[in-house]
Amino acid sequence: MPHKFAVIAFLLIGQSLVTTSLHALDFQVDFRNSTYQTVAGDTFSDLLAQHQSETLIQSNVTTGLEDISTSVYAAGATANYSMLMSTTLTVGVAGQYTFQVGTDWGRGGATALIDNSDSSIVFERVIVDDIWWGYNWNNTDVFTTTFDFEVGDSYTLAWVGFEGCCGGSSTLRFSVDGGAYVPLTSPNIDPVVIPEPTPATLILSGLFVLAYGRRE
Repeated sequence: MPHKFAVIAFLLIGQSLVTTSLHALDFQVDFRNSTYQTVAGDTFSDLLAQHQSETLIQSNVTTGLEDISTSVYAAGATANYSMLMSTTLTVGVAGQYTFQVGTDWGRGGATALIDNSDSSIVFERVIVDDIWWGYNWNNTDVFTTTFDFEVGDSYTLAWVGFEGCCGGSSTLRFSVDGGAYVPLTSPNIDPVVIPEPTPATLILSGLFVLAYGRRE
């Protein structure tokens, strides 16, 4: 794991990576070199720390998490990488929000819901198996998470995964109160959230420091 000074450097770099908008939600997508295999007992914080300890391939701020391909977002890398997708939101419309992830994580991965008020993880799910959705939303490798949100709730949603070879693209979609699924993009989710000035990267940085401290 990196030296403590590297942790401090990451926090400073993290602040410069994200440009927040008061008018539209931003999404962070980072790719790093990695050969890590998710194993039983790993937590989301463990996997986040593992991801952040690796060499950065490319960092991106996007307007959505739809068709996140390595050809566009990872300088064409197709093997031995990890990816982190995240966004921070404040709920403007109460309801039941369902998120589905279609991705290619041959070495497993995890998702987490983080409470921005104290950076605590209120939900996480870790998958150690080979995940490959095959661009089919009916595939059993598509995993679904559902949350009951109230107006004013502020959360960071994050997904981290690891791929060995032949990486495909990743897409997230969501629905509210059983409605039709739509891609998780700023134009689609802006109507149900309040503009959020807190960068997701800074929330995740805090979790990274906590995870690093536990591993020393």
